[in-house]
Amino acid sequence: MTILKGIRSKVLKKLLYCVYLFFIVFLLLEILLRIYDPFKFRVKANRIILPGNIQRVITNNINPRLDSVIYNSRNSLGFRGPDTSAGFSNQLSIITVGGSTTACQFLDDKKTWPYRLGEYLKGDFPNLWINNAGLDGHSTFGHQVLLNDYIVKLKPKVVIFLTGVNDIENDGPSFFDKLHVRNSYPDLLNFIYNNSEVVSLIINLARGARAQRLNNTTQEWKRPGSLGELIMSKEQISDRLQKQDKYLQQYALRLSRLADTCIRNNIQPIFLTQPNLYGFGVDSVTGVNLETAKVEENMNGGLLQQLLELYNARVRQVCDEKKVPYIDLATKMPKNSLYYYDQTHYTNEGAEKVAQIVEEKLKEILGRH
Repeated sequence: MTILKGIRSKVLKKLLYCVYLFFIVFLLLEILLRIYDPFKFRVKANRIILPGNIQRVITNNINPRLDSVIYNSRNSLGFRGPDTSAGFSNQLSIITVGGSTTACQFLDDKKTWPYRLGEYLKGDFPNLWINNAGLDGHSTFGHQVLLNDYIVKLKPKVVIFLTGVNDIENDGPSFFDKLHVRNSYPDLLNFIYNNSEVVSLIINLARGARAQRLNNTTQEWKRPGSLGELIMSKEQISDRLQKQDKYLQQYALRLSRLADTCIRNNIQPIFLTQPNLYGFGVDSVTGVNLETAKVEENMNGGLLQQLLELYNARVRQVCDEKKVPYIDLATKMPKNSLYYYDQTHYTNEGAEKVAQIVEEKLKEILGRH
């Protein structure tokens, strides 16, 4: 009995020491990250940090579909595009919001689709200001925070949302939906999340890993068919699609919230459906079957297309219900690898094509034919 008590005492002491050590390391990391943040994440808890006045030159040696030298700049707002002018309130002001397919990280400042859209619109709207607020990896969770923290205060006349791929099977942190205003803390977990640099770092790293899975943010060329072929049964595809219901319901609610926030602040929301390279048919450039081409483990092009279509259908549904305009980019964008350097990201030609498609419909929405 005495020996057993001794063993228990030693185990308890070791356990207490481990807990003590954990809190000491946690505290030291917390202090260190507050003094110096080497990661420079744009999202911290329910706040978005937008570094401004940044000019980057990206040298590309690995992707022949992109420019060898890419200029990527952020203005004083932390967006891509010109700074606001003194006559901002009298301008047709447009801000594009989305993930990496809006940010166009690896396209030159003057070759992103929001910039090219602005160039097309200038002929009909000479007093135009357009900025690109796309952020890599962002889903509708992040769009709502960005809207609350930055865009609503700017009071643009139009916000264009491109959503979809980053919301696939994404229900976000369980407490994130409770965030309606900045710095609100509905529960203890939320309070820790909003105030701990260490917890924020862990969550951002996890988000980044997930974003890379379905939405590659590097500039590597993902040639169609490079992963081989993947034949999937109807049962496999049906099983994956049926699992989307719970995600789709919450996605629709987030879309509604984005639209409501804009309308409440006298901003015209416009939504774009999310296009992608893969689907049904043959790529005219490579001759690859875009349905059976493997996209990732347990997913081929046909499944990716059907997954995205479920989310795009919710965009159309929410817009119809709220009488909010949308542009069905997913339907209008050709499935051709000339326009994509991976499953969702655009080449220069792709961004140009997106701008052309959006411009035609946008002029109708804004009242110029």
